[in-house]
Amino acid sequence: MSSCRICRGKLKKIINLGKIALVGNFFKKKKKLKKYKISLNFCSTCKHVQISEVVNPNLLFKKYLWETGISKSNINLIKNLILILKKFNINQNSKVLEIASNDGSFLSLLNKRFKCFSIGIDPAKNMKKISGKKNFLSIIDYFNFRLSTKIKKKFKKFNFIVARNVLAHVRNPNEIFKGVNNLLLNNGIFIIEVPHLENIIVQNQYDNIFHEHVGFHSLKSIVDLSKRHNLKVFDVEKIESQGGSLRCYICKTSLNKKIKRKVNSLIKQEQKLGLYSSVKLKDFKRKILVHITMIQNLIKSLKNRQKIISVYGASGKGQALLQFCNLNNNVIDYVFDKSKKKQGCYTPGTYIKIKNPSEIKKTGTQYLLLLSWNIKKEIIEQEKKFIKNGGKFIIPFPSPRVMIK
Repeated sequence: MSSCRICRGKLKKIINLGKIALVGNFFKKKKKLKKYKISLNFCSTCKHVQISEVVNPNLLFKKYLWETGISKSNINLIKNLILILKKFNINQNSKVLEIASNDGSFLSLLNKRFKCFSIGIDPAKNMKKISGKKNFLSIIDYFNFRLSTKIKKKFKKFNFIVARNVLAHVRNPNEIFKGVNNLLLNNGIFIIEVPHLENIIVQNQYDNIFHEHVGFHSLKSIVDLSKRHNLKVFDVEKIESQGGSLRCYICKTSLNKKIKRKVNSLIKQEQKLGLYSSVKLKDFKRKILVHITMIQNLIKSLKNRQKIISVYGASGKGQALLQFCNLNNNVIDYVFDKSKKKQGCYTPGTYIKIKNPSEIKKTGTQYLLLLSWNIKKEIIEQEKKFIKNGGKFIIPFPSPRVMIK
């Protein structure tokens, strides 16, 4: 793309990250995978940060291996959101739509509590097998204005529409907002959760840059999208998801709902941090290159001391980081992950075997590079025996370090 996915303004380059294999492309037998160009840019008009290379979404999302319900941290976030919906007076007569419903964890828990009519939309056919057994209607498709018109014709409008960790994945987010406006009742609430650009820039989380993540959102970019489609952000909060996310509460512009002070306060904070500054955004390149050198030097020094180094977490961000830092099967012995779908496979572009975490001790691993660092507390609690036996975790961000007890 040469123009902004929000406003069609001209894109300016922050950093060219070369070519990487698709981070969700795990495979049972070692084979060379096609690699795709990837670069980070910002819009010269609205300053929205985004990649410019877009891969066919069917390659990324038709078979999807990341499951919401596999992490306790994710389930806790969902439970928290359900409590908030209660404050908005959700009840058994409410109608709820979830965009990118994944394995159905959110809608399943919601319906156990309120028994309301709900629809989950997700393009991943393999997720239908998991979510199909649960208590909501499932549609295998990408959400856009066209689909919203079909849904509206059959099911009318909705009280609540939820989009958790999907907006960053969409080439044209205007389609999401246009579709939401079409389906939302006049007094309805649209809730978005999205990784926050502040954390990505300030904490140097460049492992978030991969082909599934087309856009990196500030609150300003959500406000800009809302305004374009007769919607408004009336409230916002920071949540501990994906290394730091925003949860935005949105309604129709026509609804007499006062915009809370913290919306404007957070936009001022973003401005102060330089998230809309061309100079600050271009400086992100230097920070990325420094970090790559630091992590390579740390791993190299441990390897020179004959240490056995493995990785914990076969997340998308982890696969991006391994490839950006050229940490392949020559320096990393194994990857450990709880997902049974990934166990027994090899990592894309770096060819490292993925094993069940129960095998950590058997492999003699001494250091674990924690790539699912966004659920660090949960993983460290799970692997207390590894630490007790002298094992150490390497925390990659904001600066790579060996975790001391």
